[in-house]
Amino acid sequence: MSQNLGAGRLLAISPHLDDAVLSFGAGLARAAQDGAKVTVYTVFAGTATPPYSPAAERLHGIWGLSPDQDASLHRRNEDIAALDHLGVDYRHGRFLDAIYRTLPDGRWLADNVPGRQKLAISRLSPQTDPDLFAAVRDDIKSVVEECDPTLILTCAAGNGHIDNEITRDAALLVAHEKDLPVRLWEDLPHAMFGAGPAELPEGFDLGTGDFGSVTTDMRDRKFEALRLYPSQMLMLHGPGKDFFAQLDEHARKNSPQGGYGETTWPVVSREDNS
Repeated sequence: MSQNLGAGRLLAISPHLDDAVLSFGAGLARAAQDGAKVTVYTVFAGTATPPYSPAAERLHGIWGLSPDQDASLHRRNEDIAALDHLGVDYRHGRFLDAIYRTLPDGRWLADNVPGRQKLAISRLSPQTDPDLFAAVRDDIKSVVEECDPTLILTCAAGNGHIDNEITRDAALLVAHEKDLPVRLWEDLPHAMFGAGPAELPEGFDLGTGDFGSVTTDMRDRKFEALRLYPSQMLMLHGPGKDFFAQLDEHARKNSPQGGYGETTWPVVSREDNS
């Protein structure tokens, strides 16, 4: 089945500075080409300052950044270039990525996994920090009021990442308040490696998944945009790791007819179902 996003106003609410393009970049590019006004708002795009967690310092090194470089600014500039290549607008939020935040007891939220590029992010409820959740919700509401979308897209948060869950849950509450339709995208690349099912907050259910096929040029546009995140490509793509072949293979497994595409799900309020 091919998604028809129409030619309205789409607001994609992304947890991090590459999530929307990784997970739904081809769909965003196609919507923009079809005449939609598309904006990507990235929630956890704020400027972090030293001291950094050991996990953040290690990632900065993997991203090819020197200790004196502003990693947050560097990544925002990558994001601007990538979204411009897709033909969509951007908004950058003020909140810090989990790798820069601490737990209530002062310990870092993110920790290194010895011998691997992955991090261990403490598993928390989105409501563990109610002040952060409320602030994210308020900022999403402001962006929704500014952009006046006809559809909201955000992550399914099947990867269990606290930033993704905060983003999704806050977006769902604002969309419900505004009576706006929501679709959740499959979290890539996590879904390629066995991410679990999305557990939505009370009162919301997932509808039937929809694989949105795209033309080869939209697939290529997405892949070109991803290459404009060199910091992330240093982790995902390189010697012994053909990330783009992995994306193609994952799409083929999900496609009813072959070819490239991306999966989303509509969100249904239980009040609407009753």
